[in-house]
Parts: sequence; structure tokens; C-alpha cells
Amino acid sequence: MATNKKNFFIYIILFLFFFNSLGKSLSNNLLVTIDSVIINKLDFKKEIEFIKFISKSEIDVNSTKIKKEIIEALIDRKIKKIEIDNAKIEITEKEIENYLYNYLVNNNINYEILNNFYATHQLESDYLKNMISTDMRWLKMIRQIYESRVNINLTEVNEQIKKETQSTEDNEKLRNQIIAAEKSKILNKFSTSHLEKSKKKYLIKFLWKKVL
Repeated sequence: MATNKKNFFIYIILFLFFFNSLGKSLSNNLLVTIDSVIINKLDFKKEIEFIKFISKSEIDVNSTKIKKEIIEALIDRKIKKIEIDNAKIEITEKEIENYLYNYLVNNNINYEILNNFYATHQLESDYLKNMISTDMRWLKMIRQIYESRVNINLTEVNEQIKKETQSTEDNEKLRNQIIAAEKSKILNKFSTSHLEKSKKKYLIKFLWKKVL
């Protein structure tokens, strides 16, 4: 009986030691908390590897400025994900795949190179795809909220067309391009301001300076 009690207390001590060590390990790896959502060192390292891969250049990971920029980008993405999930914004798999294909083409990357990168750096096989999905869903939400508020100054558009083209066919093509570009510019401003407003809804705690 005494032996059983002794073993029981040993198990309790080991149990508490294990979870205390685990708690410290998790705490030491936390960079940011956004309410109950976390960003940890592994998220940070994955993002660095991905940026290096896409930009085809090295990053000064000792730079405080660069660390801050990467963490801010991770925070923005997490908050966008929370917001679009709450708003139940959906896009089709085909839309994501099309955007992914064009993204890779524009960056001179094929699927074999991408998958080799994932395998080498132990990133999830849908890392880029998830990023694209989040951005596309976010932009869809922004359009739904703000598109009716987009006002294009057609007088300025027509003035610009007069300076650049003479053919009627070219005029129409250029007009559509200018309007699309102006609309995109305005929606991007709405996107930035909406994200800043969204950030104020959450309790964001920065712990990264203690960790990195």
C-alpha cells in the first residue's frame, strides 16, 4: 500500500514537471497573441523561408526592422482570416487554383520547384495556397462592403485619355484600364483602413522582443 502511494506521488510530480516544462516551452516560443490566436517562432521561421524563396534573396533576420515587418504581416494575415471566417466569405477552389497558377507563372516558379521547397523546409503543401485564399476572400469582403462607395472622376479619366490616344478603339480600351486601376487603388485604401479598424477589435499582445 505504501509503495502504491509512493508511486502515485512520483507520477503526480512527473506529471506536473512535464506540463510545467511544456508550458514554459510554449511560452518561450510565443511571439504574439491575438485574443486566443497565437503567432509563434515556427510561424515566423516559415514566413522568412517563404519570403526568401519568393524574392530569391537572403533576409537579414537580425534586423529589428525586418523582424517587425514580418510579424506585422503575420498579424495582418491572422486578423484577415478571423474576419473573413466570421463573415463567412467563400470563394471557389477553381478561383484559388487559377490565381495560384498565375502567381507562380509571374514569379517564374513551377509546381515541382514549389513542392521541393515545401519538402526541404518542412512547410505545409498548401502554405501559399492558404495565403492566396485568405487574400482573395479578404478582397471579396472589401468589395462587398465598399464597392458602392467607389467614385471614379470620369472627367479626369477622359482628360488623361485625350493626352494619350487618338483612336476610338484605343480610347475605350484605355478608359477601361484607367477605371479598373483607379477602382483597385480606392479599394486598396478601403482595405487598409478596414484592417486597421479590425485590429482595434482584438487584444494584441507583443511578446516577440523577449523571444527573438
